[in-house]
Amino acid sequence: MSGSNLRIAWFPGASPKIDRLRGIVPATAQVVPFTDESSLLRALAHARVTLTVVEPGGRTHDASVRVLRKISDSFPQHPLIAWCDLRRLEIPQLLDVARTGVQDIVRQDLDEMRHAFARILATATQRSISERIARALDDVIPIRLRPVLEYMLERADQRLTPEAVAAAFGISKRTLHDRLVSGGLPATGATIMWTRMLTASALLDQPGNSLASVADQLQFHDHHNLGTTIYRYAGAGVRELRPRGVLETALESFRTDLVSIREMMAAEPAARS
Repeated sequence: MSGSNLRIAWFPGASPKIDRLRGIVPATAQVVPFTDESSLLRALAHARVTLTVVEPGGRTHDASVRVLRKISDSFPQHPLIAWCDLRRLEIPQLLDVARTGVQDIVRQDLDEMRHAFARILATATQRSISERIARALDDVIPIRLRPVLEYMLERADQRLTPEAVAAAFGISKRTLHDRLVSGGLPATGATIMWTRMLTASALLDQPGNSLASVADQLQFHDHHNLGTTIYRYAGAGVRELRPRGVLETALESFRTDLVSIREMMAAEPAARS
């Protein structure tokens, strides 16, 4: 998700903090003030907003708390921040905000806001990339294995182990291996590496991202390690891949790998007979 695709909602309406928020976010991001909850909720329902920042306190405190609660209830996965000026909030008002289920309560401090924004943006970006890759592979991943692939993609920055993935689904490492292989996918460790490489490829397609920054974001050892991984799985270096799309080439390589695996599986019964 590049900065030009970022649309950040601000509620309620005009505030001096909007200019401060614009100083934190990427220059190409849009910060859009919303003065009424219905228009904001409609924008969320149509996926027109990447992140919502709500300012409780003052004359509009009750309206802000109501919006926080409605967003938390209706859009639980939507990134949501309450940006609080503690000088304007009484203890009961702060408790009102906490009870809404908001993901982050940030004080007036800009550094704290910058940190929260960067973390939430990274999460939103990861989710967007995961969904994009999963959709692109819908036709080649068996339905029963899609939750496993999605789990790996959403955590491509965590250096997952086969044991951790198996535990998340309440099965043994061996059972997970057998399910993946019988479904025509690589063994667990190789599938994990494919999801990490596909995620890295999507990030490398975005302007401003380098091998070093992506390697750091996804916890590769260093940019040389990531570059070698891309070359091994996609068959070319990043410079060569970028003009035609790093992710598109990586997806083609993954599909080719799946075809090879499934051809080998089909050949095994014939060889035994």
